Amino acid sequence: MADQAYSTVHHAAASGEHHDAHELPNFITLLHQSYPDNAVISFLNQYQTLFFSLFAAGLICFLCIRAARAESLVPQGLRNFMETIMEAIANFVTGILGEKHAPKHIPFLGTLFFYILVMNWGGLLPFWKSPTSAWSITFPLGLIVILYVQITGIREQGVWNYLKHLAGNPSTVVSFILLPMMLPLNIFLEVLAVPFSLSLRLFANISSEDRLLLKFAELNTLFTYKPFVFQLFANILVITFSVIQAFVFMLLTTVYLALILPHDEQHGHEEHSANAQHAH
Repeated sequence: MADQAYSTVHHAAASGEHHDAHELPNFITLLHQSYPDNAVISFLNQYQTLFFSLFAAGLICFLCIRAARAESLVPQGLRNFMETIMEAIANFVTGILGEKHAPKHIPFLGTLFFYILVMNWGGLLPFWKSPTSAWSITFPLGLIVILYVQITGIREQGVWNYLKHLAGNPSTVVSFILLPMMLPLNIFLEVLAVPFSLSLRLFANISSEDRLLLKFAELNTLFTYKPFVFQLFANILVITFSVIQAFVFMLLTTVYLALILPHDEQHGHEEHSANAQHAH
């Protein structure tokens, strides 16, 4: 199968057909090569990344609904697998955000992890595609994250405290003097730079994984006895790195939320100090 995919890549390049040189061909690319004048296939070929990302979302919805309907006193199969992962995510998020804030954001963070993971693994399937190997998918994910984080900050802190946070919480004369410089800098670092940082990291890593799969497929064609152990090794690496990248994306999102949420411990300490002074 790797030989066939690799030969298809070279055939596409020789015939002048459109194909991403860093990845193995998918079934839409193959259909477009066979039927270049078909309007439907040409449309799918133009928006193939969006198609595969929507399919990943539909697959997650199907699996979650299927798991939710599998009611039993002792969870088994798919339901048990999904609950185990979600419980691990919930414990991880709670450890960072605390028991007060975590329950509100676990659904978003868990969905983000599963969605990115399924898209990352897409390139492992024969004639399929990893949508996250395209910046046109990872950048909107980064935008969604930063919008969610900033909206959460406004809701939790209020507009005034949110603006004070962006300004660096000025409290001294020097900090107010530096306010015209600190406010744009904080806006750039906390709002504008985040989508680029998140999206470029994910895009670069997953596109590199696709290149790895392609190069190992090329390596297999160099030997007459076809050592598919090379491809197996590449698949194991891609499976592992894909999980890591999905986890890192969720981790960074969780950290951004933790930074913008009100610090309850600090407020509690201030209230305790005020009560102590009042008692004296």
